Amino acid sequence: MSEPRTARPEVAEMDDAPLPRKSGELVFHDDWERRAFALAVSLAEQGVFEWREFQQRLIESVGEAERGDSQHPSRGYYESWLVSLERLLEEKRLLER
Repeated sequence: MSEPRTARPEVAEMDDAPLPRKSGELVFHDDWERRAFALAVSLAEQGVFEWREFQQRLIESVGEAERGDSQHPSRGYYESWLVSLERLLEEKRLLER
């Protein structure tokens, strides 16, 4: 049996935009949330972007969602996660709108 994979400290300890947890475990309500999480972590581990770059986009996206203005309607945490990932990949010219 393989050892459980542990997250890098900068991923596990996101204080500015903390990951949803219950009893210390990550909480995902749908499979797409788990996949979006894994994709962002994997791309950072591969050096496609620095984790701090993604984290900054996430902080901005969560802030937009919390304000809930007409340009940035309210959305859930992992919806903000996905918006952040898409924006960063667009900035890196790896994804087109």
